[in-house]
Amino acid sequence: AAACCGGGGAVPAIISGDDEAQISTSISTTEVIVNNVDSNGIWRKWDQHQKVQTFKIDAAHIFLDRWQVGVTLPVMQRTLNDQTYSGLSDIAVSVGYEVLPEWNYSAWRPKGISFMQLTLPTGQSKFESDVGGLDSRGNGFWALGIGTLLTKTFMNWDAYSTIELHTSRTQDIQTASFQGIVKPGYGGNLGFGLGYNVSDFRLGSSVTWTYEDPIDSESKLGIIQKGSVERYATAAASFSYLANDQWSGTVSYSDQTLFGNPLNTSLGRGLAVQLQRRWGR
Repeated sequence: AAACCGGGGAVPAIISGDDEAQISTSISTTEVIVNNVDSNGIWRKWDQHQKVQTFKIDAAHIFLDRWQVGVTLPVMQRTLNDQTYSGLSDIAVSVGYEVLPEWNYSAWRPKGISFMQLTLPTGQSKFESDVGGLDSRGNGFWALGIGTLLTKTFMNWDAYSTIELHTSRTQDIQTASFQGIVKPGYGGNLGFGLGYNVSDFRLGSSVTWTYEDPIDSESKLGIIQKGSVERYATAAASFSYLANDQWSGTVSYSDQTLFGNPLNTSLGRGLAVQLQRRWGR
């Protein structure tokens, strides 16, 4: 699986502040720098690099004071040389509950939101591809995940940590090159972020580690192929501008070649621009 463009993430569409609703639109472009990291951790770079563009809409809304729902709608385009494939990626819906509300000031206790996220296999997976995965736009599995987001503000600083665990359902695949079932396992994300705020500006940084169990396949002829563990880390730096209480914009840079000990993946570097609209309570 290509780490640079896999579906899902550590944090779903979620409201971490004091707003009632929010909607974000973003566009990102990523270039695959390391085309393949094998199961032994050996990096391979080719002359031609795949480029991935993603347009995404995230929306979330509070209900019953401490509950919230969210949805993520992504569209992906992959390009290699003169070949281009595009379409809907994996849609995700989520529900969250504020388990640690900020009703009273505390110098140490964070705000905490626990969430459950369902990922729909609306994007074609690499297992359904007949062109080497270039037309894949998602993981191809129904996946159910749970997690918690912790946030804390202190003076001009803000910080967050998140943990997410998910399990994916076995998928039946019928293509010209493979007929059978694909068996994923469990996976997870662990992330930390830190930001510094000056007036209406914010400088942020984060690191997220991603892990996926081996994905095994079994053809209708009974041939079993064992997969390998996938893991990688994504580092990011961001610059945000808060125009007012309703509007903000963010430019971010991400790099998957800096941290961790990646296995069975590809690695990319990318730029993203996000525009967010919020509605206060």
